[in-house]
Order: sequence, then C-alpha cells, then structure tokens
Amino acid sequence: MTQVLDRFGVVFRWRAGMVLDLRRLSEPPRLPEGYQIVRWDESRLREVAELDYLAYRGSLDARLYWQYFRDSAGCERMWREAISGKFGAFDAERTLLLLNQGRVCGDVMASVRGAREAFIGNLAVSPQHRGQTGKALLLQCLWQYREAGFERVSLAVTLDNHRAYHLYSRLGFVVTGRFPLITRPAPGL
Repeated sequence: MTQVLDRFGVVFRWRAGMVLDLRRLSEPPRLPEGYQIVRWDESRLREVAELDYLAYRGSLDARLYWQYFRDSAGCERMWREAISGKFGAFDAERTLLLLNQGRVCGDVMASVRGAREAFIGNLAVSPQHRGQTGKALLLQCLWQYREAGFERVSLAVTLDNHRAYHLYSRLGFVVTGRFPLITRPAPGL
C-alpha cells in the first residue's frame, strides 16, 4: 500500500510511541573523543535549525514532516514551537547540543509532560558526525532525567527509520502503541 500511495505523492508510514522506564537505564554515555555536550543555548537556534535541516535532508522523516524539515526556516519554526510548549514544557536544562570544534553537530530536544515523565521531541546528528555520538547525546539526556527523579521518558519514531528504532530499542525503550501518519509533502520533497 505504501508504494501505491508513494506513486501519487502521498506518504503513509507507521509511527510508534515508545517509553523507557528510567530504572532500566544502565549504559552510561560514552562520547567519542573530540566532542562535547552542552546545555541548550537559544543564541544558537539558527545553527541548530541548519543542523536539523542537513541531518534530515532526503530522509523519510523529512517527507513525513516536510512542514518542518523542508528548509532551515521550518526547522527553526519547529524549535520555536517546542520552546513555546507544543511538545510539553520545554526543558532547557536537558535539551542538549553536541559540539565538535565549537560547532553544533547534534541536538536532542527535551520537554516535560508530567511530574515524572519527560518527552524527547527530536534527536539529530549531522551525517558526517554519526557513529556513537547520537547515542551518547541521548544517553546524557536520559541520565540527567533519571538523576532528577524522573521515572520514564517517551518519544515517537517512524518504524521504517530502522537506525533510530533499533537505537531506542537497544537502550530499553518499548513500543506502547502504533499510529499511522499520512501526508502529502510539498512538491519536490
């Protein structure tokens, strides 16, 4: 069915809600040499938006969420919506940036959805910096939530995004539900 819809410019994929019980978290973050993780810095918003655009460019998620990932301005709008609370109360303390030689090359967007539940709205790493960096970035965020007394962290993932789905599964996230996403991207996406 997805192939037929694709021919007509309609993208249909399944997404999954996943939850991690933070008590099951055991693996510490191991950041490759040459990288640094820092807290969110709103003065770097445009740099983060450009990174997200480059990280998602050409991907299935870029087609599904074309209104955000079609360009860096859309990515900046996504971040502004997150900061204003669209995905839960934006958590500037645990929203983290991955740096290499002082430049942003990854990010994890975090928010709080309840007294003991957090939500990961976005995880992105520049293609040339992938290879354990995204995992370390996410683990750093998860450990910070655990140390702050949170019990669980949730997120959503496109099931056809095998790399992300397997990363989350290996870290202990479990699927709590599936839901369809259907969209018609802008021409050229």
